Amino acid sequence: MLDGRPLGSDTTRPYELDVDPSLLPAGRHRLRVDAVDSLGRRASTKPTVLTIEPSGSNVVEVAPDESFVDARDALRQGNVTVKLAPGRYELRKLELGSGARLVGSGNRTVIAPPSGFRYWALLVARGRDIRISNLAIDGGGGPATEEGGIAVAVFDGSRDVRLQRLRIRRVRSHGVNVWGAHSSVSVQDSVIDGGGSAHAGVFTLGSDRSRDTSVIRSRIRGFRSYGVLLGQKEFGRPAAALHGVALDNDISDIRDPARDACVRNARYASGCGTNEGGIWTGGVEAAIIGNTIRRARWDGIETVGSSTRTTIVANRIRGTRTGIYLEHSTNHSVITRNVIDGVETGINVEWLHEGVGSSRNTFTFNRVLGAESGLFLDVGSDGNRIVGNVFVGGGRPAITLQGSSDNLVRDNVGCRGPTTSLVGLESARWDDGSTAHSRSNRLDGNRSVATC
Repeated sequence: MLDGRPLGSDTTRPYELDVDPSLLPAGRHRLRVDAVDSLGRRASTKPTVLTIEPSGSNVVEVAPDESFVDARDALRQGNVTVKLAPGRYELRKLELGSGARLVGSGNRTVIAPPSGFRYWALLVARGRDIRISNLAIDGGGGPATEEGGIAVAVFDGSRDVRLQRLRIRRVRSHGVNVWGAHSSVSVQDSVIDGGGSAHAGVFTLGSDRSRDTSVIRSRIRGFRSYGVLLGQKEFGRPAAALHGVALDNDISDIRDPARDACVRNARYASGCGTNEGGIWTGGVEAAIIGNTIRRARWDGIETVGSSTRTTIVANRIRGTRTGIYLEHSTNHSVITRNVIDGVETGINVEWLHEGVGSSRNTFTFNRVLGAESGLFLDVGSDGNRIVGNVFVGGGRPAITLQGSSDNLVRDNVGCRGPTTSLVGLESARWDDGSTAHSRSNRLDGNRSVATC
């Protein structure tokens, strides 16, 4: 943090941040370091006063004229820093190779396609040690596309790519798209607007060959499918898409008009629950911390794939069907200190089917306001700790164990609602049709009170 504003963040050991002094304002400044861990605990150093002096760094400064042609070739070859003056830069594709740095002059530096041009991606990062910062990208608008229309694409095999202080608007499909064997790709301090027609703000395809993808302190709104997708759909993988991070983002208005029927009757409409999510995460040991999610129509946060040892901490979720949805194959994860308001279901754990379920998760100190169902554990979600959660208003029972067994349910509180039992035990059915009973649960100190 320089004078209280972020210089950038690093999510991998040894937690270093490369900064070019020639791109910073000269003079005296105050520097501090903020840290957050995977359980959302935060700390800061004391500010240090330092002086930044002008340096002789080799920065190529160009304008939107003939000088930009040579700069494009240099960026493709890599190992160069190019600073763009204010202006509009029309291009069909700009590729950055290893060691390339592309720096704008703020929102007055605009990269855009020629009018009416159909493009795959405007900026393409292909390599390692790549930086793109401090500029705007105008995607040109127009109808959404299933392929192409990407503002920034990070190519298979890329690593150590940081995208900072970007303002992306009128995007056609994805603001940022990442796939393949990637690592340490981060989107930070950016604004990404889908205009209600594009598919995803940040769309990543994870696998056993990817890790350390992060989205930090960014504002993302107006997409049809996802605000952030840290995607990995395979079940039971021990280290797939390891260490994804979504930290301190503001995500809103994720709505797909093609799913309008899901609002009326989700049971019978097709495709319900396959998109319209604020943050989806599918990798091992992901950390979803401190995000604000509003009006993501299906769910605020969803775990998919191999969500083992994931932490979902201190998020604020409002105005969606389900606050937090744990898909089957979410295990040994921690969901704590989240505030969920204006939803039908606060936290829902999906049932065990096709041999895959979720178990041994921890739900503590969450606060759910006005939900018809506060915390719902479906068939086969066993061995969980449910402690110290508060359910304000809404329906009762606030905690439902439907064919869920061997859980510890302790010291949860319901208030401003019916004083009937806070915890409900129900039977249901396994996917083979046999009865799943709720057995061997330990209930202690759960209570309903008049006021919180």
